[in-house]
Amino acid sequence: MRLFIATPVTLPIYGAIKNDLSKYIDVKWVEGWNLHLTHKFIGEDEPEKYEALKLEVPSSKLKVNGIGMFGNKILYLKADIDDSINKQINEKFNLKNDKPFVSHITLCRIKDLKEGYKDALKKWENINFEVPNEVYLYKSTLTKKGPVYEKIYKY
Repeated sequence: MRLFIATPVTLPIYGAIKNDLSKYIDVKWVEGWNLHLTHKFIGEDEPEKYEALKLEVPSSKLKVNGIGMFGNKILYLKADIDDSINKQINEKFNLKNDKPFVSHITLCRIKDLKEGYKDALKKWENINFEVPNEVYLYKSTLTKKGPVYEKIYKY
């Protein structure tokens, strides 16, 4: 089973962001119910292995501060959170950090950028809000219509 540990994100202004930026960026948007901040992508494994995992989840809210891009491929919201959950999972299961942890919420995968996209992004560079820092083990099922995420355990 394909697994990851993440915090779900409800983004009331997601429609406004999509509407505003779709004029300048040709993309595949993440479905609103699939928005999340990944703490650790696990990959293929058995969920039972993670059921009794004792994570120390900070009680503070998850802070989102601005918008950014990974190259010209991914548009995301910047999340202000450290990698403590990622580190706890790595230590508990003796996992490697194959990539540096970059806290973010993926909004879309970019197909093409149109003239004026940089100015359009500036409107959202000061976006700032908080969401509860709830952490779940998710199951990810890939389908032809996109991924389907299912919460399995809450930490």
